[in-house]
Amino acid sequence: MLREAGYYIRMALGVYKMTRMPLESNPAAVVRRMIENREENFLYLMRRVVFNNPSNPYHSLFKWAGCTLADLEESVRKNGLEPTLESLRKAGVYLTNDEFKGKKPLERSGRRLDVEPHHFANPLVRGLLETTSGATRSSGTISRRSIEFQSYREAQTCVLHDQLGISHRPIIGIRSILPSDGGMRLSLTCARRGLPYEKWFALGGTFRGSGHYRLITRFLLMEARLLGVPLQFPHYLPHNDFLPVAQLIARKRSEGSRPILWSNVSGGVRVAAAASESGLDISGTTCVVSAESLTETKRKIIESAGCEAYVRYGISELGQVGTACTRMNSGDTVHVCRDSIAVISYRRMAPLTEVEIDSLMFTTLLPCASYVFVNVEMDDSGILEPARCGCSLTEMGFTQQLSNIFSYGRLTGQGMTLVGGDILKILEHSLPQRFGGTTTDYQIVECEGNNQTETELRVHPRVGAHSPEEIKKFFLSEVKALWGGALTRRNWEQTEGIRVVIAEPYVSGKQRVHPLHLLGTTQSQRRK
Repeated sequence: MLREAGYYIRMALGVYKMTRMPLESNPAAVVRRMIENREENFLYLMRRVVFNNPSNPYHSLFKWAGCTLADLEESVRKNGLEPTLESLRKAGVYLTNDEFKGKKPLERSGRRLDVEPHHFANPLVRGLLETTSGATRSSGTISRRSIEFQSYREAQTCVLHDQLGISHRPIIGIRSILPSDGGMRLSLTCARRGLPYEKWFALGGTFRGSGHYRLITRFLLMEARLLGVPLQFPHYLPHNDFLPVAQLIARKRSEGSRPILWSNVSGGVRVAAAASESGLDISGTTCVVSAESLTETKRKIIESAGCEAYVRYGISELGQVGTACTRMNSGDTVHVCRDSIAVISYRRMAPLTEVEIDSLMFTTLLPCASYVFVNVEMDDSGILEPARCGCSLTEMGFTQQLSNIFSYGRLTGQGMTLVGGDILKILEHSLPQRFGGTTTDYQIVECEGNNQTETELRVHPRVGAHSPEEIKKFFLSEVKALWGGALTRRNWEQTEGIRVVIAEPYVSGKQRVHPLHLLGTTQSQRRK
């Protein structure tokens, strides 16, 4: 209770400070300056946060690798940032996702160090706006974003709007309410920048299940309004119904506007499908989608309604990772945000699968970043290569691109994030204890469902005579107990994105039952 009260007090203070934060007059110049100074920014963070701080876990990793600050500076200036990061990875300066989350200790060459996520928080900034990602029952991965970081993200968003040519078109959002801060941030950015935010739609669940989140969201939005910033209040969608969004877009279209739909991938697909099924004209709409993989199947549904789709790729602990340009309107290709992060990749076997993937490793570059990372894995895979589009972003310095992006360790359907290891505990312990069976009798499968990513809980028939609804109710109660699980449960229930199937789990080519069959790893296996 006290922790939650502190969370909302910080959020209220953060909203106050954001409404008083001065606007950047030239966002493109700010972003360009960060690209030009990315190597110096990296060395600044290493000097201030790592090498001058023996308690920082990276201080130990660099020491174990035999790399001094002078060595690091010489390598970056002689070889460049990304080649230096490759050398550091091979020398043991990296973090797996489990190490960052505190689920496994750092172990290199017989040395061991126990760490927690807060050990990697940036001590140079004060975080006020807080968000969380999936984690264990006892604690979550908390990202406290500073006002400076939010100001910079606003500049990045302006650059995106400008290069897509959507700065003055009406924006319609499908964004979450608390405990996610995504909807509030977009509303703040649009209001501060004078962008035409037409309506904010949200999946609010039932008032009984999420009423306190609705009330606190409204309180924070009213605070901003009283401070002179006219934020949108969310309009809650009916159960499993995206038609109101399609109707609003069609009405704006009939008035001569070409709206922007800002949504997660599944939300954009559901709107396009609802429009096609109801004979509504939403052609010319630009869908800016994120939070899950934009598969070819989903893209075709969006395009069949006459819309175009552009991908944004972000991670809560890192911020913006990549964004598509006007020439990246196929697949899920994005420019890497080289102003704020550096990315390298290496081949490895995805855990709990038989699929070899290109695991991505991220390094933070912004002095105002929430965390200071060097080569951290976030359990995402993608193909990293030079950008070939020759667009304005490339000219600005966004010269790398990522494609075939998917998560191999997290459930990301519906724009939600649950760590695979946390779901594993439910599959291997909670469900067998409640309904019987063994650890191989339960399996989670992400699949292309009815116009959205759906999650299937497969239960072996030998478990016994239990109704799918009974199992589903218990499973959702266990999910809700996960940190951040309340938001996932809310969205799954409202979109009917979760189902229980009494059937034998899928068996791999090597006759193994893997507990997680994630959409991205399944498609990767098909491409082999």
